[in-house]
Amino acid sequence: MVNNIRQVMCFGEPLVGFFTKKVSKGLPSFKMAIGGDTSNVALGVTKLGHPSSYITRLGNDFFAEKIRELWKKENVDTKYVFNDHTRQTGIYFAIYDSQGDHQFIYKRKDSATAFFSIEDAQKVSLEDVKIFHLSGISQAISRSCLETSFYFMKKCKQSNIFVSYDLNYRSLLWSNEFFNSIALYTIQNLADLVSMNISEANVLGFHGNPEMIVSKVMKLGPKVVALKLGKDGCVIGSPVGIYYGKPFEVNMAVETTGAGDSLTAAVIVGILEEMKLQQITRFANAVAAIVCAAIGSTSGQPTRKEVEIFLEKNA
Repeated sequence: MVNNIRQVMCFGEPLVGFFTKKVSKGLPSFKMAIGGDTSNVALGVTKLGHPSSYITRLGNDFFAEKIRELWKKENVDTKYVFNDHTRQTGIYFAIYDSQGDHQFIYKRKDSATAFFSIEDAQKVSLEDVKIFHLSGISQAISRSCLETSFYFMKKCKQSNIFVSYDLNYRSLLWSNEFFNSIALYTIQNLADLVSMNISEANVLGFHGNPEMIVSKVMKLGPKVVALKLGKDGCVIGSPVGIYYGKPFEVNMAVETTGAGDSLTAAVIVGILEEMKLQQITRFANAVAAIVCAAIGSTSGQPTRKEVEIFLEKNA
């Protein structure tokens, strides 16, 4: 474990999720799990051997208590997790529909995180931070969070801190047009690592085969672009080239929620450790494959040792 307590800093909204295990004709039963895209990344980075820190506001409630317990257990630094005694922590439900796909229902409007402000951000020190991570969701939560996202990224640019940006587009949070304008501005002017999936790339107007999409996005300015292909692996581009990483076979894919966030965490770790491009894609695909074997977005996140064992078995 590296000693700097804030090597990777993440900004966004942690959530408590309730997952159904299968399609149910009657009332479903739920399994509770801790989620939230950027929180997943912070946890994933820490489990893979690098210290992380999280920035947010949480309500003074049961759900916040459980999130804090998980962060403490996994050694995520919470110095800049502010308490909000007047608002609730966000939650969501993941329910299978009749086709066997998950339908997400969010209860996060006017959550504590939505009121995170630039005044809060000014209390945050970026000292020792090497990579700052946020997402489109971090920006879409509220106008205040959007403004704060730009404040943080511009501070990072002034301090030569690497900015990681995962699109994570959610149509329930903002329109295609608004997302397009914000995401493209962020990609062109502020992001060093951009993570996205095919559908998000298409929303931004990028089409073609995966390698072509990565090439187009890189021309906008990011140093690294990670295109997540789900069961088909990933394509990652960097100054040394563009590489397709084949997926690992997962015998029992129980749950894919959070796999993309864990892949992003693995890419961040690969950048920190200056892995070669081929190493990063293989490492990231291994992490995502392991995550798919458990219910919930964080319960299946592997430790570094578990990833190494998995890679040895799949050499």
